[in-house]
Amino acid sequence: MLCLLLWEAIALTRIFLIRHGETEWNASGRLQGNSNVQLSMVGLHQARLLAMHAPFPTAEAIYSSDLIRAKATADVLAAQFNLKVQLVPELRETSFGDWEGHAIKDLAEESADDFEKFFVDPEVCRPPHGETFAECQTRVVNAVRKIIADNADNSRIIVVSHGAAIRLLLCAALGMPIRKMWAIAQFNMALNVLRVDDGSITVELINSTQHLYRF
Repeated sequence: MLCLLLWEAIALTRIFLIRHGETEWNASGRLQGNSNVQLSMVGLHQARLLAMHAPFPTAEAIYSSDLIRAKATADVLAAQFNLKVQLVPELRETSFGDWEGHAIKDLAEESADDFEKFFVDPEVCRPPHGETFAECQTRVVNAVRKIIADNADNSRIIVVSHGAAIRLLLCAALGMPIRKMWAIAQFNMALNVLRVDDGSITVELINSTQHLYRF
């Protein structure tokens, strides 16, 4: 299992790890994976709420998955902090292959034996023509390692990614096995905070959506 405690010593940095806003596929319970699904009006509003009520006053850099739902979320935040979004394809969601676009409830009925592993035994789950959660975890962890290394002089970094990808990153940071990934809640537009301090990662916040309830 990957671990996020193997960083070179750097000054204290906080990573504001954000899941993208809601899409129509989220609302209807369909798997998105690497499919390029746009934010819904609800999702765009969620991004604006976080931008207006962000619990951090400034940020020095912002990175995002190149999928449109993540980039659109990052664009709203970037405008608030006068930053340019830097796209990182390695921050993409897990590829769910042939399952993408299908409703979870339908997959549970039509591909019961294979799809059961998705939630019950995710460590061995591989969607047809997709990737394993372990492969996604390696990709996302390496991407965040590089982001941290490239921002040694920056203390606040925004990273916008996806539900499963963020769960896998948090599993690595917490030393949890992938089989426990679904024990971590991750709502649309959730904020997570990682503190990087002299080579160590501390998870300070998970799945906060307080900003969505301030009007």
